[in-house]
Amino acid sequence: MKKYKNKISLLLSMVVCILFVVACKKTLQPQELSELTPQNFYQSAADANAALITLYVPFTSNWGNDDPGTSGPTWYAGLYNADPKTYYARSMINTDEITNTAQDATTGPLENFTWGASTWVGPNDPNYYKVSYVAKATDIMSAINSSSAVPAATKTTYIAEAQALRGWLMWVLYDFYGPVNVKVNESTLSDTAETPRLSDTAYVNQMVNDLTTAMPNLQPSFNNDAANWGRISQGVANMILLKIYMRKKEWAQAQAQAQTIMNMGAYSLVTTPLIAGQTAYQSIFNTSANKEIIYAVPANLTSPNFWPQEVLPSDYASAPGIAAEASGWLVQYMPWAFYDKYDPTDQRLSTILTSYTNTSGVVRNQANGMPGACPLKYTNLTTNNEATSQDVVVFRYADVVLSMAEAINEQAGPANAYQYINQIRERAGVSDLSGLTQTTMRQAILDERGRELYGEGVRRQDLLRNGSYISTAISMGRQAQPYYTLFPIPQAIIVQGEGIINQNAGY
Repeated sequence: MKKYKNKISLLLSMVVCILFVVACKKTLQPQELSELTPQNFYQSAADANAALITLYVPFTSNWGNDDPGTSGPTWYAGLYNADPKTYYARSMINTDEITNTAQDATTGPLENFTWGASTWVGPNDPNYYKVSYVAKATDIMSAINSSSAVPAATKTTYIAEAQALRGWLMWVLYDFYGPVNVKVNESTLSDTAETPRLSDTAYVNQMVNDLTTAMPNLQPSFNNDAANWGRISQGVANMILLKIYMRKKEWAQAQAQAQTIMNMGAYSLVTTPLIAGQTAYQSIFNTSANKEIIYAVPANLTSPNFWPQEVLPSDYASAPGIAAEASGWLVQYMPWAFYDKYDPTDQRLSTILTSYTNTSGVVRNQANGMPGACPLKYTNLTTNNEATSQDVVVFRYADVVLSMAEAINEQAGPANAYQYINQIRERAGVSDLSGLTQTTMRQAILDERGRELYGEGVRRQDLLRNGSYISTAISMGRQAQPYYTLFPIPQAIIVQGEGIINQNAGY
């Protein structure tokens, strides 16, 4: 009966979640499902695909969706929505790259490093509750495998896709909280007893196993397949593996993983403009599925790109070279100290606004009221109910190139790392680096990653890996403590765990 209830819960959640799926193409289109039961579902490949699509729900850029199949909060913000509560935004706004303007009860603790297990970041944290989707992935894999109606080849593909998505979800959770108590064994899905958090080794091994096991049965990429753009591919799975190895500072494995992606031949740096009148760098973010993008959330009516709206000033009217757009919310901005890390000739500045004309016709800039630069990133703006139609970039080949430089430098110094970091600098139109030590190259790579990957949700990871996340916060006057390198497990989970689930150290 418990297993049956679990299935019904999953199926009910699918009815709601499918209405909010990430994909905008026909194979990922939402379907209307009704009167679902464990007996009448998974009776075809279409059923299996409909179930699989629900696993993409966390990977949206929308405001969220109800999930009646779980306890706790029923509203899950998409991981790549730009609101301060999401995985995407929280990976930046407690760093030197992005400052949040609201400073209210929800964003103030995150901005100032004053969060705790019983604050908004804790019990109402929508990111932690993505753990439910790990269990859903496990359940869906089992159900597809058990179906006699789904063709064997389709089973193999869909199970691989679900397994890779499970590995990705586990990485998101690990990035914020360390290892957590996920359900990856179908035999435990109906258990009501709390289970302890996995050890770090066991959790990392599970992520790596999911991704590597799924890899051979995934498509290499979907950049040339518009109908399937938005589905997970070998490129995405390889990218998550690279993130894991970089986080664990397993430099030799990280180097090999970066080389694997480079050897795929599916991705490359965009070095010539894809859109007339734009720099090559600028055009990347305005051109869907180009060769530099390994994964992006496809923008559509249910999952649009809210980042420009979050960073544009509230009195914005126009700026040179930027298409018309409604005024924004000025939730996030780039501190001038971070902006000053750019060379004045850097072509990446074409995506950052330092002045604009406001609704009163007054030009605003650093000397006239702008609190920081506007990290626009996406410049071909079209208004769609305060959202834009550019895909939200998640993984990009430039990250692979800079990761290769870092992995090499950490093992053997800068000699063989120059060729990689200088590829990025040459595209930006700035001079090559030379004459650095291993220590100065380490800082140069961190700075280059900041300039190249700003607004893409990687700054927290970079500072953590560099060992400067806490010291950077302290230098900005924030009340950071050493244990803030992880967020707390929600207090509601600790209470519910009755001593079985341990809190992160320091909380």
